[in-house]
Amino acid sequence: MNYIGMDIHKQFTFAVVKDEQGKELASQKFDNNKTNFETFLLPFKPSETEIVMESTGVWEHIYEILETLSYKDVKLANPFRTRAIAEARIKTDKVDASTLADLLRANLVAESYIPPKNIRILRDIARERKTFVKSINQIKNKINAFLTKKGLSLPSVTFSISTRLWLNEQKDESGLLKHYLIILEDNERELKMIDDQICNLAEKDEDAKLLMTIPGIAEIRALSIIAEIGDISRFDSAEKLSSYVGLVPSVRQSGRTLHFGRLIKQSSKTLKYHLIEASWNIVRTKESNNLQEFYKRLSKKKGKQKAICAVARKLCCVVYSMLSNKREFMFL
Repeated sequence: MNYIGMDIHKQFTFAVVKDEQGKELASQKFDNNKTNFETFLLPFKPSETEIVMESTGVWEHIYEILETLSYKDVKLANPFRTRAIAEARIKTDKVDASTLADLLRANLVAESYIPPKNIRILRDIARERKTFVKSINQIKNKINAFLTKKGLSLPSVTFSISTRLWLNEQKDESGLLKHYLIILEDNERELKMIDDQICNLAEKDEDAKLLMTIPGIAEIRALSIIAEIGDISRFDSAEKLSSYVGLVPSVRQSGRTLHFGRLIKQSSKTLKYHLIEASWNIVRTKESNNLQEFYKRLSKKKGKQKAICAVARKLCCVVYSMLSNKREFMFL
């Protein structure tokens, strides 16, 4: 068996190949294109080769090149947990690639999840939507700041049609206000297209339909949650999923002393955001439910923020059960 460690960068890759005894068989630096990968990997059959690379901003492009070359046994190393590289005193591209090959050879790679192609596409769409939402909010803040500078304020809280007509009537020698309005309309138009695309995809996704039976979760949030979780079977339990989301406390133990701290920081922040927002919708519904009652009791003791995180933890367990057992949501 051949073990290949790849230290990948935006423009190039440094690869090191080792055999089962750790002997270096090849090493080379080359630009990131299919031809160069194919040339370097030619002596090493896909069926007799394992490859590992760190999870960086360009991993997906490299992974898809390797897929087209029939290399299926490709692992993605978690950079936060690959301490052998992070703490190396001598750090070069060749040393990093060689260390990755050794970790792979010893079966010590701390792997990151590689979603299938369809989930990667869903993630791209859902995360791009978040970018447009953020951009729209920034433009609205700029408009409010511009009006404040001129001693004005919006006639209503929302950017309704009448409000926009009022904005177009305001005197603006700099032209900035009209510029902001054009950007706002362009971003809203693009966001509408993305929302329509997500809704169409959600209607065809069975898991998304299941999550949409939860009060407060519609097409966009359901598909965003599915995109971040991926294959639910990769989590052995609801506890593992909660840990991935970052809804479990950090634990420090020394001897007989056990201390539970704040929620763990290394987590899926996007998934955590969606579960917390969905939890707020549930606790604010008019119809009383067990999660709402749980929130009310806990918020009196711990405060609203800790209480809503506890509700999100319970909701996370519910989502795990629903997706694992293919069952619709039901209040206890």
